[in-house]
Amino acid sequence: KTASLFSACTRLGAIAATAGEQQQALLGEFGWNLGMAFQLVDDILDFTSRESVLGKPVGNDLREGKVTLPLIYALQRATPAERAMVQTVLEDNNYSRVSFDAIRALVDGHQGIERARARAHEFTAKSRELLSNFAGSPARTALFAATDLVADRDR
Repeated sequence: KTASLFSACTRLGAIAATAGEQQQALLGEFGWNLGMAFQLVDDILDFTSRESVLGKPVGNDLREGKVTLPLIYALQRATPAERAMVQTVLEDNNYSRVSFDAIRALVDGHQGIERARARAHEFTAKSRELLSNFAGSPARTALFAATDLVADRDR
């Protein structure tokens, strides 16, 4: 959803600026890749940030039944007992029987965060590559800066 929203916004910006069809498509693709990176970083922050920074409780995605990429990557390498811990949180919709710290340790131990961060950087790299199709301008400079902000926000 986030990638689609970013794509629509960047494409609409191109349309409002009366850009040609090819530029509209490139900016739409830029936005989609930037949105994917943004969402992945958001998913990472759900495991790594603090509530005061995130604006919501950490670990909230799993508590709400959302299995995001850092956890998916960890589950690929997890033992049956570790998978059972995740299943318990999903069934309970809370961390009363399995602590968030235990889930965080599982994600860390199986490089879920590192792998998801690498994937987010692939999306920002693709965004930057797409911007290279445009001539230098203040708008292009701002869009390049946006890719940096997305990739490196609140590590």
